[in-house]
Amino acid sequence: MVHSSKLTVHRNTKSVNRELKTINSRLWRRGFTLIELLIVITILGILAGLTMVSYSGTQERSRDSRRKTDLDAIKKALELAKQDTPGAYYYPKDISDTTLAPTYIKAVPTDPKTNQGYYYNAKPDAPDCTLGASSTCTDYDLKACLENKSDPQKETTSDTVACPDTNTRSYKITPN
Repeated sequence: MVHSSKLTVHRNTKSVNRELKTINSRLWRRGFTLIELLIVITILGILAGLTMVSYSGTQERSRDSRRKTDLDAIKKALELAKQDTPGAYYYPKDISDTTLAPTYIKAVPTDPKTNQGYYYNAKPDAPDCTLGASSTCTDYDLKACLENKSDPQKETTSDTVACPDTNTRSYKITPN
């Protein structure tokens, strides 16, 4: 009797082993092949790359928008400073914090990427172009360097003095 129970247990073990092998082979066939995994990884890589390119372009346009807004704020401060000169006729020689801030603007804005001041050139270029009775600053150029080369408001030829980096284009504001 003992012998027949051992035989039954042995047969049951063989049956269970065969079923496990069948299940394992079915699961293996249902899994992904190496080529399928490589295709999925490649597609995900391409999508991630496109997202990064789109994101960096968005950041450039955002910073350019900020630059234009900053120049507009400086222009308004310059117009206010001009109103306080004799005859409301002259612009300040520079746009430093001591000239414009805090009287005409809270703080003179700087470039959002480089944290440098914007290019300002009081005209006509003369040593006596200063704020006061002998002022001759009747015009100015105010420029920022745009990162987005395809911006429709950029200058046709970039100012290499204001924007020495060849990857940028200048954006110019002048008085009314």
